[in-house]
Amino acid sequence: MQERFGASNTYGIGTGYKFGHNWQFNAGVDLLFSGKVKENGMFDSITGASNSMIDANGNLAVVRLYERGYMFHFDFGKIIQMDRIHRNSGLLFTAGVGMMSHKIKFQFTRNIMPQLENGIYKGYDRMSNGLMLRGFAGYQRMEPNEFFSFYGGIEYLKGYTRNRRTINYDTRMPDNRLRNDILLGVKIGVIFTITGRTAGKKKGEEEKFYQ
Repeated sequence: MQERFGASNTYGIGTGYKFGHNWQFNAGVDLLFSGKVKENGMFDSITGASNSMIDANGNLAVVRLYERGYMFHFDFGKIIQMDRIHRNSGLLFTAGVGMMSHKIKFQFTRNIMPQLENGIYKGYDRMSNGLMLRGFAGYQRMEPNEFFSFYGGIEYLKGYTRNRRTINYDTRMPDNRLRNDILLGVKIGVIFTITGRTAGKKKGEEEKFYQ
């Protein structure tokens, strides 16, 4: 992903449930975005000698490119307790599966651009999606008596994606290659805690939480 978009960013929302013995299940949705696109030569066939696009009124057009996408995932993991007092907090390790989808977004203002309007942009946007694997390693502090808690650590994402458009207009060929879209970065979040049964009661030490 670094080669195509530079540094990517995500933000999202999730929900989780902590079982007894510090096992927990998470599910989340994240938006994926970047202000940089490194696809070269995409518009060569629709630009003039000056390497600029002309709008329907004969004016030079300014087209900006952005990365846009989303991911959803389901994870299962465990908190490794570090002391006897904070038994709901500690090192957190999770792994899971989901879906990754991303494309190139085109933005232009005050221009009429038939080259990229009325669905024609789909021949250039490289929309890709597919299976995603996720791993996370970090620290989570969660206290049932506190409404706000937090977590932070390193997140690894690997998407096995394919271009879902029938053909790319610039190359005049389909692109059916399996992509290995990898993201590695720091993830931090705030947890809003909703306490369930008190630890040690029947059916284990369940605490529900939303992040």
